[in-house]
Amino acid sequence: MIKKRGEKRVPFRKLIICKCGDEMHPGFTQDVSQHGIGIQTMQDPSPDRKVRIALAVERDSIFLEGMVCWTHEGRERSEVQPREIGIYIPKPPADYLRLVAECCDHAQRRPLPEPLK
Repeated sequence: MIKKRGEKRVPFRKLIICKCGDEMHPGFTQDVSQHGIGIQTMQDPSPDRKVRIALAVERDSIFLEGMVCWTHEGRERSEVQPREIGIYIPKPPADYLRLVAECCDHAQRRPLPEPLK
């Protein structure tokens, strides 16, 4: 049975490069948490595979090392649709933790949409 996530995810969309074994693929982040990142990529790593991620942030990059926790392909997924992958980051670097904190602050300050009239 899969362990339930203990940290809140925050939406965050940025370009990444994901390396698994000898393969490198571009992708996008979906969301971030202190010890995890959800991505979309054409790569198809199996759970428990080690991955390295280069996350483009402003004029710099944040480099992460983690492990694939889950993959989700959807029902009618074709070969041209990206896969959703959850990555566990056991030892997140300080610049990544700062990024997650900024995303959380931004999400909390976002105004609620007005109700339809």
